[in-house]
Amino acid sequence: MAPSSDPALGILELTSIARGVVVCDAMAKKAPIRILQSHPVSPGKHVVVVAGGVAEVEEAMAAGIAAAGATLVDRLLLPQAHGQLAPLVAAGTAPPEPARARSLDSVAVFETFTICATVLAADAAAKAADVTLVEMRLGVGLGGKGFFTMSGRLESVEAAALAGQGAIDSGLLVGVEIIPAPHEDLRKRLML
Repeated sequence: MAPSSDPALGILELTSIARGVVVCDAMAKKAPIRILQSHPVSPGKHVVVVAGGVAEVEEAMAAGIAAAGATLVDRLLLPQAHGQLAPLVAAGTAPPEPARARSLDSVAVFETFTICATVLAADAAAKAADVTLVEMRLGVGLGGKGFFTMSGRLESVEAAALAGQGAIDSGLLVGVEIIPAPHEDLRKRLML
């Protein structure tokens, strides 16, 4: 089965690092999914992120939730995740493209208190407007928080930021900062 352009994504956050490894194994054994991330995150939690077909990710998530038991903190299933998400979640930054330099008209940094909220907001933002998701960090070295950076024309970045805010509970939002026409040095940093 060929992967779709908008694969399903599944995320589980657990309170136990050791149980997180067991959960990842249970998910991978249950269905043919790709493990995008499985590692400890601050403060002493474990995150598992998987991608694949909708049915496969749903099946893996069910197995992971059952294996997690009381250690489950949060979960997210995106049956039709935006195409930019899986590569970004797997790598942390988008692959370099010549078109990205032009898309850095404006930049927004979107920060949340949880990993699942970050991914959900990024999905909503990318689906709402013509923006490029540039970078995403999930929990590691962030006290369990997450953030993503997006770029594009100012009106697109503003619309995407509103969509991202609307997709998550307001109590999970740390903040959104929009920078119209970023300085050239910042532009170069965001292209890494």
